Amino acid sequence: MIIRIFIFLAVTFFVSGCNAENDKSSSTGDRSIAVNQEVEAAFGSFSNAVSEKDVNVFLNLADPKGVYLVRKFTSGTLGGRGPELSELTDPKKITEKLQFPIKDQTPYSIRIQFQELPITSVKALSNRPLSAEVETLDFDTWGPFLKKSLIGTPESADRLPIMLTSTNSKYYVYAEAQIIDDILVGGFAVFAMIDGQLKLVALIELL
Repeated sequence: MIIRIFIFLAVTFFVSGCNAENDKSSSTGDRSIAVNQEVEAAFGSFSNAVSEKDVNVFLNLADPKGVYLVRKFTSGTLGGRGPELSELTDPKKITEKLQFPIKDQTPYSIRIQFQELPITSVKALSNRPLSAEVETLDFDTWGPFLKKSLIGTPESADRLPIMLTSTNSKYYVYAEAQIIDDILVGGFAVFAMIDGQLKLVALIELL
């Protein structure tokens, strides 16, 4: 009788453990699906905002606390466009041309930065890893890590659209960039999960 009770309890605990694992796995899968859907929605909104010059869509996507603008030049200021740019700006400052006015400098133009939009298929984008180190760094120091992520991509006349995902999935980046003669050039739109939604938090332009 005691042996039967022991066997019954053992089976009960085993089944409960399996159910718990299944529930955990299902929960993880559900979160993964939700994140994937959020990434697809955010990238799609960004694509529409830029290609259609839709300021309202852009403002809904941008982090209301500010979007960090980074513009770095690999060889001087290129045409006297001013010093390198690194500043947090109010997304509401954006103009109908999808430009941010910059004092004493050429405006920061998102449409010029991302010329391969609209995105045909977010799911079809090549997805490359981005070092977790960036998750603790300022956006204006990301250059070497972005370059490392893109090593091995082909040089071409067009900047191939690519998705970069930081190791801990803190950041998702839409990139139109390439490495030419060991120099990284291109544009990067950085998204972060804020209160369950992906928000545009930074724009990085490397020339």
